[in-house]
Parts: sequence; C-alpha cells; structure tokens
Amino acid sequence: MASEHDDPQKIESEKKSHTSYNDKNSLVVTPSSPYYVSSLDNPGTPLVAALLNGRNYKIWPRSMKMVLCAKMKLGFVDRTITNPGKQNADYQKWEGADSMVMVWIINTTNLKLHGSISHAAIARDIWLDLEERFALADAPRIHQLWRNLCLMQKNDDLDVTEFYTQFKSIFDELNELQPLPSCTCGAFKELMKREEEQRLLLFLGGLDSE
Repeated sequence: MASEHDDPQKIESEKKSHTSYNDKNSLVVTPSSPYYVSSLDNPGTPLVAALLNGRNYKIWPRSMKMVLCAKMKLGFVDRTITNPGKQNADYQKWEGADSMVMVWIINTTNLKLHGSISHAAIARDIWLDLEERFALADAPRIHQLWRNLCLMQKNDDLDVTEFYTQFKSIFDELNELQPLPSCTCGAFKELMKREEEQRLLLFLGGLDSE
C-alpha cells in the first residue's frame, strides 16, 4: 500500500508551492520559495551595470528592483517578506536570504559608501538609508524641471508635435522623480485629474507664445 508521501500528485504540488511545509511545520525551501538561495547566487556576481555612487541613484534602484524581482527577493526591501521572528522555525531561512540580499546591495554600491551601510541589521534598512540619502539629491533637479516647464515656449523652428515631444520628455522625467502613489480611491482620481489639467495648461501656455 502506497504511503501518503508516495503520492505523485502531492509531491508535484509541493514542488510548485511557494509555501510547502514539512512535518515540523517549517517552510520547505524549494526553487520557487523566496528563501531559496541558489549555488549560482554568488555574492560577488555583478548585478547592475553601474555601481551606485549617488549621482546615478535614479537609475540604480530601478535596476536593482528588476534584479531582485527576477530572483524573487524584492520582498526583502519592500516589506512584503517580513522577519518571522527568532522563535519561528523559518527564521534561519529568512535570515540567510536577507543576508544575501544585503550583500548584493552593498556590492552594487561604490566602495566609498560601504562604511556607512555595512553595519545595517537587515536589507530593508540599507535600502531605506540609501533612498533617504540620495532621493533628496533630486530636489534641485525637480525644481529645474518645473522651472523649464513653466518657462517653456514654442519657437518658430518647432512644429506642434516636436514641441509636445520636448514637453512630454520633461514631464516624464518629473514623474520618475516624483512618482504618484498607487491608489484607486476618489481622492487619488481627483489628484490625477488636476495633474492632467495642469499639464494641459502648461502645454497650451507654451503654444500661446506664437
């Protein structure tokens, strides 16, 4: 008589599951688990094209998020994967995966930054530290972009399509530096409506210079 553990359907189901558990109610680390660390996940492997140096912060987090998402580790920096607590049977698995993410983040930053982030307790602490430190550096650029939009005027050398292309490129950069929160509430829809109206008024204002 076949035992429960010999059931092919159950075995296949556990292989596919992100949260398979053994008899001790501890998470089984399969390749589909966020706690899984492959032998190919070498801490020294370059993950992004350019190391974070502060001036390239706008590009760096986007690249890192794509890498972490591909490795199913993004949750360690956006808090969707939380510390289960030292008393939990899965704590060591979480700690091992989080430590790997910390090493990845540190190794994708300039050597001059290592001293200020290498003593963080968890990966999210490093992520928030870098965000707080370098996101503020975008403030002068944001001010300049808004100034450019307000003063932007169409000249005779540009047709309307070319002028709109220049206008939109500035607005797109602003949206990257000042992303709106993701929400479906009424207040957010009203905010989006005002954003579109403001964009239209600025664009028409630039056309009125003819």
